[in-house]
Amino acid sequence: MRKSLKITPSARKNRLKRRSGVIPGEIFRIFAIVSIAGLLAFSMVYAYNFAMCADYFQLKNTVVKGCNRVSKEQIVELAGISPSTNILTVNLEKMARTIENDLWIKNASVGREFPDRLVIEVVERDAVALLKKGKDLYIVDRGREVFKKFKAGDSTDAPVLTGFYRDERIREYLLEQAFEFLDYLSEGDNFPKAWNVSEIYVDDVHDFSVVTGNRLFLNLGFGDYGKKLKRLKRVMTDLARRNQNGASWSIDLVDCSRITLQRGNIFSPKNLTEDHKTEI
Repeated sequence: MRKSLKITPSARKNRLKRRSGVIPGEIFRIFAIVSIAGLLAFSMVYAYNFAMCADYFQLKNTVVKGCNRVSKEQIVELAGISPSTNILTVNLEKMARTIENDLWIKNASVGREFPDRLVIEVVERDAVALLKKGKDLYIVDRGREVFKKFKAGDSTDAPVLTGFYRDERIREYLLEQAFEFLDYLSEGDNFPKAWNVSEIYVDDVHDFSVVTGNRLFLNLGFGDYGKKLKRLKRVMTDLARRNQNGASWSIDLVDCSRITLQRGNIFSPKNLTEDHKTEI
């Protein structure tokens, strides 16, 4: 016989009793979970607001590392730091990018040291050369980047590069030659020293030429600098022996097997006369 599918009144009554016991328990559990979540959220908001306003995290010291040309005070001003700054509220990335707005700063990073210190580290650009464009000078860093116009307050001993602009464009291959030459001078016991070079220029007459701080005009041409400067060193030794090394000299080293020396105004090489011209 088939079992009846109808639910008897007594079974329905028992089921309702069971459900009536479960529902209040579920409601209580949901209410407890919501209450605990609300309490945690309130506690976190309170703790956050407390931390944001607490004197414990108020900035008391700012350490600036790596600055030389740009002063610590300038870095702090660029960063927008004030005595009331809370180190937890500082946007470190934004502050670093703001510091990099100074053209002398290549890159910057900012970090926290709890509870009350910020550490700023900067990397400054090196002024390797001054690039002449018309009547203006522009500063070039070691990465060959022309990063700012030279102004009176930008004290630097970098050599001036003249003739490297043509038709409003930098002649990149010539700029690379100049940097190659300066890098060579910086290595070992070479003469002249890189710091003694006051000007490097290129033109259609003298190719690649160098003016030094001790009144020498050196017509070098391109390449083979080691051989040419080694020969120059011997020439300068000979001039010193003759007590002639204090004068202004124009020295042609393009062909180092036949070096030509000529006394004259090194700042007007095209106007040098044949007087006192010798070959060695």
